[in-house]
Order: sequence, then C-alpha cells, then structure tokens
Amino acid sequence: MKITVLGAGLAGLSAGEELARRGYSVVVLEKEPFYGGLAATIKRNGFDYDLGPHRFHTSNNMILDFVKRLPGIDLLELNRVSRIRLLDRYFDYPLAFSNVLSTMPLHRGIGMMLSFLWEKIRGLFAPREQESFEGWVLSRFGRGLYDLYLAPYNKKLWGIEPSKLSADWASQRITVPSLAGLIRETVAPSKETVRSLVSTFHYPRGGIGEICRGLASGITEAGGSILFSTEPAGLNKTDKGWRIDLPDGHIMCDKVINTIPVNSYTELLGDILPEKVHKAAADLKFRALVFLTVRLNRDIEPSDHWIYTSEGRYLFNRLSISRNFDPDVPSQVVFEYSCQENDEVWSMSEEDLLGTTIPGAEHLGLFSADMVLGADVSRRAYAYPIYDLTYAKNTSLVLDALENIADSVTCGRQGLFRYNNMDHSIEMGKYAALEILGEASVKNHFNWDENTWADG
Repeated sequence: MKITVLGAGLAGLSAGEELARRGYSVVVLEKEPFYGGLAATIKRNGFDYDLGPHRFHTSNNMILDFVKRLPGIDLLELNRVSRIRLLDRYFDYPLAFSNVLSTMPLHRGIGMMLSFLWEKIRGLFAPREQESFEGWVLSRFGRGLYDLYLAPYNKKLWGIEPSKLSADWASQRITVPSLAGLIRETVAPSKETVRSLVSTFHYPRGGIGEICRGLASGITEAGGSILFSTEPAGLNKTDKGWRIDLPDGHIMCDKVINTIPVNSYTELLGDILPEKVHKAAADLKFRALVFLTVRLNRDIEPSDHWIYTSEGRYLFNRLSISRNFDPDVPSQVVFEYSCQENDEVWSMSEEDLLGTTIPGAEHLGLFSADMVLGADVSRRAYAYPIYDLTYAKNTSLVLDALENIADSVTCGRQGLFRYNNMDHSIEMGKYAALEILGEASVKNHFNWDENTWADG
C-alpha cells in the first residue's frame, strides 16, 4: 500500500512515522524547504530560532514516552514563566488575583471589581448573548478587565472585533471561568490541575524543531521519504487510486492523509466536492504571523519564556526569549506580529520591522539599539484558525464532506481548522495513520469539548 501525507508538520510527520514503522510505503510532501510547520526551528544565515515560544506538555503518558524515545531527543523540564505587560507594569500570566490586586493601580482594581458586580446585577435582568467572545467575556469578567486587556489583546491578535469572534475561543482558551473563579483559584486552588495553568513543560535541547527532526528520522530510517519544496497542484480519484498532480509531474498512491490547511485541501479536491463545500471552505480564514528574531551582543535580564503585549504602542503582540528555553542558544528575542497575508505588516521589510520594534524593546527595558547584532524574518500565512461567528458551521460542513471521501483522512491544526496543542497534533497524526488503515478514528478518539484543547 502506498500512502501520501500532505504536510510535514507535527501531525503529518507523526502519521508518516507510524505508517513507515509499520512497513508501509510512505511519501510526505512539504511545500517548504524544511519540515516542522510552526514547530520548526529555523536555521538560516547563522540564526537558529523557533517560530515563537513552544512548550511541550501532555497528560497522555503514551505521547510523552513516544517523544522521549525519538532519536537524539534530550528533553529539558522547565518551570513556566510568562507575563503580561500592561500599564507599564508586569502581571503574571496565567492571571492570579493576588498578583492583579498588588500590581494594578488602586483605582483600576476598584473599577474592575465594580464593573464585575454590575455585570452580575445586569445579568439578572438582561443577560448578554453568549455566541460572541465579547458577550461571553463581559458576562463573566465585567467591562473593566475586558476593556483593559481581554478585548485589546484579542483584537490585536485576530484583527477583528471581539463581537465578531466566536465564544468558542473564550471557552477554550480562558480556562478560569470568571473573575469570581479567578478569585477562588487564588484563595483555594482546585485539586485538579487546569490545563492552561500547567506550570512545568518540556523543551528539547537544540530547539522545538528537534521533535520534528526525530519524527522525520523515523520516517526515512524506515524507508519512507520526504519531498521538500513540493506543493500539490491537484488531486484526482482514479480506478488505480489517487493521482496527485505536481508542478513537474504526478505521483500515484492508494491513500492520502492531509494536514495542510483544510481550505487548501478542499480546493485541491476540485469537482470531487460540491460547490457549497467549496464556498464554506473559502470562508474559513487563517491568521498569519510574522516573526522577527533579533540577535543581541549580551544577555538580557528577564527570566520570562514569553511576554504578551496588548497595547497599541507595541506593533508586536508577543515576544519570547530563546535562552530562557535553552541555555545553549545565543542571546536573542523573537517578536511575533499578527497580520493577514500581504497586508501592511506582512509586507514590511526586515529593516522596517526592526525600526518599529527597537523603541518597544527599549520601553520594555529589554535592549537598546546598540545591543543589536542582526535580525532575521520569517513569515507564516497559515498560523491560527480564526474562530469567527461562522467558523463552526463552515467547519462542520467541510469536515463532514471530507469524512465521506474514501481513502482520505484529514487531521492536525490546519487540517481540522482547530486550535490544538503540540501533543494533540502528534496524537492526531498517529490516529490518522490508524484510521487510514481501518483500525481507529480520529473523530471518535478525542473528546471534542473545549477542555480538551485548553491551553495558555
């Protein structure tokens, strides 16, 4: 049996490794000249950096043991340090009520509590709608915290108003259910660890891309192959199996596992799918990211792994400090900018990005212009699935249609249009391989409620 995997990210490589190890003929197609997707470590022009902060943690011991056994992997165990920069102050993240009270200006703290109380009273007479991020958050946290941080950060991250963002994003990623819940978690923490409050994580020495390197090695050592800089132009079902058209020819296979963006996969399938499915897929949008890595001539003080920046004075929405993940890497800071492909931020040159970033870094007390040794830029068009108000309906229509196509399985963050974590992608890949063999099902394996995908 010949099986082709589209995409060499975590899910695709995990699927390929499972199949190759079982003795099947596997070819992985990857449009980039390297593997890893967002979980890649970029090695270029003397730079060596991850695409933003990555932390590997899982409650599934099978997945943890599997990663630990990958060839050449040396997993460090780190205590998470992440903060929010707001009002020229640092707040711990995940939020702790005691830290908010001690750090927040008094008038802001009082206003936040009063707005929360008012929201509870208001809810008795005029409950807010619960379909949007805005309604979900306001009803649980009040306007004080919403206007100060939750609305500005998410508008900056997603590029749309919180009123047009689905409440699914809030319920999935904001694990503490309300301001009252935040207070309870501070005063009397629950015995069961909340997923987004995981305080320790694993990180492979040498960069997060080491996990994908280990998976890729498993594929090639078992006789499979990975074709880089190779992007399919079309997929057709024939009486001999799948024909995958490439720019310079085609390949034939019996079955296909997809991990590339689901709207791109739908487009490749062409007339196999009805027009209404293509329309729904076209309405699924991804948020793009630009990464600027700045190399420094000496170490900097913060011990944070990453810092969130919601305020407009910073063009970037998050930064990470590489050496706090791996002490062996050079001193550098990776800045992230949310955008859409081909918009103003996406199109900025390295020089312009650096010019807008240095003042922000100086204001944060990270580094000054005279400390900069150089910079490098990476762009990713398909980073985060945008949970707008129509995403659930469109995703359901598209995935239901794809599920009915024989000898094809789709999985992973891009393939399922689901914001999931690294361990989920690895696990999805394994179960996609089992599903293509008729031994399991990705859909039936996972619990699809918001708690499964929570993180922070």
